[in-house]
Amino acid sequence: MLIASLKPRTMGGTTNTGLLTYALARAGHLVTCYDADESLQLAAWARDAGDFPCEVHVADTPAFAEAVYPEMDHDRINVVDAGHAENHPDIVDSILEVVDLVLLTLSPTNPDYERLTKPERGTPLAKVIKRSAALRASGQPPATYVLLNRCQAGASSPRKYADLLLNGGKDGTDHKWSVLSTQIPRREGIASAVGFPCNKPERKKPYDALVTELTGLGHLPQARR
Repeated sequence: MLIASLKPRTMGGTTNTGLLTYALARAGHLVTCYDADESLQLAAWARDAGDFPCEVHVADTPAFAEAVYPEMDHDRINVVDAGHAENHPDIVDSILEVVDLVLLTLSPTNPDYERLTKPERGTPLAKVIKRSAALRASGQPPATYVLLNRCQAGASSPRKYADLLLNGGKDGTDHKWSVLSTQIPRREGIASAVGFPCNKPERKKPYDALVTELTGLGHLPQARR
């Protein structure tokens, strides 16, 4: 299967991709990663961390569906880290053509919410995902979930923005998103994770919970222990 980590112009997407990969491996899954962000930050992390759990292939190409996807081992969980969607629309379109599950990183702030729903420039991600249906074998867009990121403990903003996303905005006319109950907390140990080993408890617990939730939703296969 193939999981795509997407984001509008927000922070923490590659961090979530990497720490999710560690969590999938801890759960017993065989994992391979693909770096489709031109910054190649995930590939650099795998090179520098020393304990990254899998190989990371460079895959920042608008021919992802034609050139990368057919060569994957589809018995594994393949995870692709995409760049900001508004900056890499051709790559994102190609990924969406073949992906099984989209995880969309979003911080619970008004600027990030506006970039997702009504960007000043670029196509709203809901429309990008919806239009991919025409290119997919199923004729349907991929299953997509918002993962709220950098959530401050005790703050009201995660609940506020989860409600806006779930209910189609203030007036109910915007796209209604599925939002994961797992939230990634705002912690220095997570924010500083890129390039370093996953050897701190705060880098593990939220992502283990994410794997558990995705498994419960039926989007992950049974792990191979």
